[in-house]
Amino acid sequence: MMLQLRSSLIVCLGLLPALVVSGQAKFTTMVSSQELGQRDYLQVQFIVENAQQIEEFDPPVDFPGFRVVEGPMQSSGMSVINGNVSQYKGLSFVLQPTHTGKFTIAGATALVNGKRMRSNNMQVTVHPGGSGAAPSNPGGFGGFPGMQPFGPDPFGPPVPETVDREDVVKPGENVKEKIRKNLFVKVQVDRNSCYVGEPIVATYKLYSRLNAESRVTKRPYLNGFSVFDMTDLSTDAVSVEKLNGKAFTVHTIRKTQLIPLQAGSIDLDPVEVENTVHFIKGGLRQEPRHSGNRLQDMLDQLAGEENLGPVFDENVTLDTKPLTITVKPLPEENKPANFNGAVGNFTIETSLANRSVAAQDEATLHVVVKGKGNLPVLTAPVVDWPAGVDAFYPTAKEDVNKTVVPMSGSKSFDYIFTARDSGHYLIPAVNLSYFDPFSQTYKSANSEPLELQVTPAAKKSRPVSETETAAPAGRLEGFLKSVLGMALAILVCLGMGWFIWRRLGKKKVEAAVKTEPGTVPGAPPPLPSSAYVSAAPAPDPLTEARRFFEHSDYKAFYREVNRAVWKSIGKKIDLPSSELNKHNVIGQLELRGWDAPSILSLENILNECELNLYTPAYDTYNMQQLLRQAEWVMDRLA
Repeated sequence: MMLQLRSSLIVCLGLLPALVVSGQAKFTTMVSSQELGQRDYLQVQFIVENAQQIEEFDPPVDFPGFRVVEGPMQSSGMSVINGNVSQYKGLSFVLQPTHTGKFTIAGATALVNGKRMRSNNMQVTVHPGGSGAAPSNPGGFGGFPGMQPFGPDPFGPPVPETVDREDVVKPGENVKEKIRKNLFVKVQVDRNSCYVGEPIVATYKLYSRLNAESRVTKRPYLNGFSVFDMTDLSTDAVSVEKLNGKAFTVHTIRKTQLIPLQAGSIDLDPVEVENTVHFIKGGLRQEPRHSGNRLQDMLDQLAGEENLGPVFDENVTLDTKPLTITVKPLPEENKPANFNGAVGNFTIETSLANRSVAAQDEATLHVVVKGKGNLPVLTAPVVDWPAGVDAFYPTAKEDVNKTVVPMSGSKSFDYIFTARDSGHYLIPAVNLSYFDPFSQTYKSANSEPLELQVTPAAKKSRPVSETETAAPAGRLEGFLKSVLGMALAILVCLGMGWFIWRRLGKKKVEAAVKTEPGTVPGAPPPLPSSAYVSAAPAPDPLTEARRFFEHSDYKAFYREVNRAVWKSIGKKIDLPSSELNKHNVIGQLELRGWDAPSILSLENILNECELNLYTPAYDTYNMQQLLRQAEWVMDRLA
């Protein structure tokens, strides 16, 4: 039966005259949906915003076509920005249609700041059917957090809790104690102990029942872990949680998946939050009566909020308590020899880009690891290449969902290789050993072996375009100009020397005693015959890379630089193809006397090539720098 409001509703907000209400007063009718089924529920709310005084608040007498399930229910809230107080108050009803059709929800009336105002009407259409579930609005109704139509519906989704704000400081209340109970930060983990490589989830949260402005001043660094954030750090994820019987507004500061890199006890760094809490001093007033009539009690509560004092702020800095994670080492018993740190549950697949290639032509082996676990930190599986095959270090690409625990998806590796001679080759199955934390045992995943047919190498010939001939011609022209210029300069110097010698040489010749026939004192010795023979220049291994750069084929540029560098490494270091990786190469170069800057340059080239193979945007300046660096490193490898 409809609950009718026969008496006037007088609400005095009681703010000091010096406070200016932010914005103009608004009076709005809002509904949870303008179309619903006959078995659905409708939430209606009448809201007054930015008002200093509200009198004679009268909702509609009835709602044609609907019956009142619950209501009226009070809602209120307040924010303080730059000293200005903005408040809203409202009444809400939960209705259920009695029959189908189009209906008008009439607006409410009130005397707002001394002026008569009426909220807007809303049109609602009811059609047959419906879910029969109560309206769910996790973020609050109409943009106001904390609104709740009625208690949880056992047949529908849960309705969020209403957060009762503790903004008013009553006489005798301790402000610091009030903050301690109603504003704090916590770090929660899904487990306190795990294996190396086994992920844990750490969530940093701010709990509040106060009107506060908060700012994170120190984020956790989380050293000792590979860190993968599960939420966007630029957004403020807000929810409502219940602790000790009280509902709190919860701001998720950071939720992240952590993969421990080493065994031991690792402390999670604290998060630090600075807060400015806005309070209102409460005056002396009588405790509200409880008459047993819900509507009357609500009116008494509204009328009792008149006696409020000034607004004041308290500043407080909060941080999380220390939390230690115990990371257990992976068991040594039954650990496979080829174990490379994979933790989770995986499968492995291999495929060839082409089953038939010509000798000395590039071919590609595609290896894909799928499953759940520490996919982002997996290294490339070792391939036992057959004799006569030269392979380069693979490039990696991942497609991983980092918002689930453990992370799931795939990581692929492309191995570029060449066969020296024609014939039939069998690429053995690729094996991946991993540790399954659920069963706490080591397991193995294997691919299928692949057959490759290599045909005899064919002579490569192709027509040369004008663009390709123009560049060598231009370089030849420049080279000739530089040689001619240098020759001219040498001739000028020789001419000047000859002229000076002619002026001074006669006296020296006449004064010479017992000089050998045919020799002139002071003349330069004859050049050795070898000086007139220049060695043929070695072919430039980066010629193709330069051509790709000039033609703006940037992806091919990085692929060619990577291939050329690995080819030079293979010529410099005599290692089997299966052992040709960055770790072994660096060890060999250190034994050969390479210094740290040289090794760092080589690592940078390989990392840049691998990264930019899958990057949609390229920087030509960085590419030029990479080319120069590759020239320098390959000179050392020659």
